[in-house]
Amino acid sequence: MERSGKTAFVLAGGGTKGAFEAGAVSYLVEEEGVVPDVITAASAGSVFAAVLAQARTHDELVQRSRELHDDLLAMTRADLLFGKQPWVAALDGTLFGRVIDHWVVESTRPPVPGVFGGDPPPQSSSRGRSIRIAAQVLRALPRLGKARRQMRGRTGSLLTLEPLAELLRRGGRGVAPLDPSLVARPGLDLRLAVVALGAGVLRYVTEDGMLVQSDAVTPVPGAAGGPVELVDGVIASASVPMIFPPRVLAGDAYVDGGVVENVPVAAASALGATQIFAILAMPLELPVDDHDYANASALEVFLRAVGAISFAERQRTNLMPRLAEGTELRVIDPLVDVVGPFDVARGLMLLDMDYGWMRAADVCADISAVARQRSAEATDAIVVARTQAWHREEQMWSEGTASPGDLAALRRAKRVVRDALNERKELGLPTPPDAARWWSGYEAHEGARPSSLPPDLFDWRC
Repeated sequence: MERSGKTAFVLAGGGTKGAFEAGAVSYLVEEEGVVPDVITAASAGSVFAAVLAQARTHDELVQRSRELHDDLLAMTRADLLFGKQPWVAALDGTLFGRVIDHWVVESTRPPVPGVFGGDPPPQSSSRGRSIRIAAQVLRALPRLGKARRQMRGRTGSLLTLEPLAELLRRGGRGVAPLDPSLVARPGLDLRLAVVALGAGVLRYVTEDGMLVQSDAVTPVPGAAGGPVELVDGVIASASVPMIFPPRVLAGDAYVDGGVVENVPVAAASALGATQIFAILAMPLELPVDDHDYANASALEVFLRAVGAISFAERQRTNLMPRLAEGTELRVIDPLVDVVGPFDVARGLMLLDMDYGWMRAADVCADISAVARQRSAEATDAIVVARTQAWHREEQMWSEGTASPGDLAALRRAKRVVRDALNERKELGLPTPPDAARWWSGYEAHEGARPSSLPPDLFDWRC
């Protein structure tokens, strides 16, 4: 892809939803040959940005893009990313500990999207939950004293990102370490969005560990301007308030830059980029939620209003800064919500990577507006059907068996995938090399396939 002027990747926040971004970057780098001069990022996007910012040439970028893919898949264990604050760890195995675990991981996983052929998406069973809760309350009571003692320490967050920081510094468990000296080399401008709680302003950490003002250019004066360690800057940018503690940088406490600027397009433009690829991890438009919020808990209302509606509006605003004349902004965003922000299900992350790859191909394709709409609809149909299939298969893996009705519903979803792939092929659009197995086989799950399930989904004798 031939370009004039500076090119930028803008990588938004979204936790492990960033798998979508990794897929989009893979397409842009390996299929379109894009090499950015500028990378701006926020929150989890800053982790990805730091990995990519070690590259300068196309070959190096291909290597780092593949490394990012492998890093994400290596992080499919929550304990590799997050540690629990002592007061939370003291509640492990109790009702209250389970509520916290559920709220952080399971409750943030989006509902199964779409219905095909009249098949309702599988839902988790809550049968017997009241009995289990009653038993767990009794088990929890003796631990509350221990947790109360632990609360004398740090209680400003539920979790800590120290495990991730250690991985980024030293590597291990399949994750490659960051090399700050490679990031600091001339040839690429990096900006990681952070919010200074004391100063009350948005700032950016640069490729050489300095802090600049919200215009992404002007240095922060004095000792408050750094330098800071690159990994500390990354962790500060990813420190979602309440979930993770603030990170001290150059004398101030910093949190997730996404609370102000989750899609730092303005920063990329300020650094001279005229070809900007803004890659989002979360949909810009929220689905209608039929939950009874008039009678919901305070936390449910807060999460819907501030965590969802306000966040979506902030992303839309971030995408509308004043840009220099002639600037081309391409937005690569998901329309289907596949994985939760703290979800580490390998199968869903792989699926979301494929989604990002195809959405990038849709956006970059040299086709008519009508064809682009058809390609986007085919892409979303593939993702909806595969996500539904994953959840149904996950149930089969858990139960170790499946009814003929379950298998029939699964096959109907796989046919949707096959037909949508053919639609993209007719439009001349590429698909990842392993796309054939999306409709002919199972998605990725932990553990071996139960022997009671047919090895061939389309073996009609089963």
